[in-house]
Amino acid sequence: MESVKKSEAFPLSWPDAWPRTRPQDQKTNATWRRTANQYREELARELDRIKAPVAVISTNVPLTLRGQMTPGVEPRDVGVAIYFSKPIKDDFRWQDALGLHNPDPSEEQIQAAYRKLAAQHHPDKGGDLEMFRALTQHRDHALRWIHRATATPDFVIACDTFKEVRLNLAAIAFTLKAIRQIERCGTSSMLERAFKGFMALASDAGPSAGSRAS
Repeated sequence: MESVKKSEAFPLSWPDAWPRTRPQDQKTNATWRRTANQYREELARELDRIKAPVAVISTNVPLTLRGQMTPGVEPRDVGVAIYFSKPIKDDFRWQDALGLHNPDPSEEQIQAAYRKLAAQHHPDKGGDLEMFRALTQHRDHALRWIHRATATPDFVIACDTFKEVRLNLAAIAFTLKAIRQIERCGTSSMLERAFKGFMALASDAGPSAGSRAS
């Protein structure tokens, strides 16, 4: 199993699709007593537990040279955003379906093979709809395979409900823990609905500037 490729993004990259909490409406929580770094470590463990292949933790708290959140820094904007992906099981049926047996075809080769076969099976030309859909899915799997090293996060969870960065880190860590509990209960359809709510839009595909691996 590959470990999480985790990085930090400073300053905060808040996703466009998520509403903001007004400062006067932010809450506190006296029962959550750990430090920001402790909740950050707990969040990292939860990302490991869901086997996220890539994750970016974004806040307005800079890191020290040792890779820790700078103690005592409480920015005006205390929001936290986590961008991450779920592990995807590779499906190599695209090789036979598209007639591409090169283990690392170019995007141009994939698209050319797809267009040739799609023209034969397109419903508008009397082709089979299910075959056309299957070909499209095989093309997408092939593209995902060749772009796997540069893939952007698929999901985002953002929180500024609380008055402190550490509490917002805790809230997201506990949210991921709750999602894992849903998975353990075997309610896969509910789990998929939960993840659909966290889909990152194209403009929210994750911060690119100011990121730092940790």
